Amino acid sequence: MSVIDDVRRIAEAASRFAAPGEELAAVLPIEPALGERLYLCAYVDADGAQTWLALDDGATPVTSRNRVRDAASIAALVEVAEESAGEEPGNEPRVASASYLDALGVTLQDSDVVGALQSALPAVEELTRDIEGNYKLELK
Repeated sequence: MSVIDDVRRIAEAASRFAAPGEELAAVLPIEPALGERLYLCAYVDADGAQTWLALDDGATPVTSRNRVRDAASIAALVEVAEESAGEEPGNEPRVASASYLDALGVTLQDSDVVGALQSALPAVEELTRDIEGNYKLELK
């Protein structure tokens, strides 16, 4: 199954977790560890307030604080690396993973990806706190 098919499948499952007045805004596929795929789902209401939920590959909600933090951190770091490298988003969703992040660093050795990542750490931490604070379920 392709990544786009996986994202569509998870989006369908994730839409069932939307609260009244909320809609699913994004599904980000992430591999926090080799062989483990999570999908970070963002929901938004009419006022622009955002809530979050991570689903595993079986579309089961994730309640482990550590797994959610790892997924959010990797997603944010990949976003920063792509932006600092001038990478344009393609039509196919990409899977945010440590190996993809490493590949970006290797192919873009002349750019300041490492510096961008280091300076982005406070923003990454802020995003993970936002996700934890606005998570749809209790994290353990």
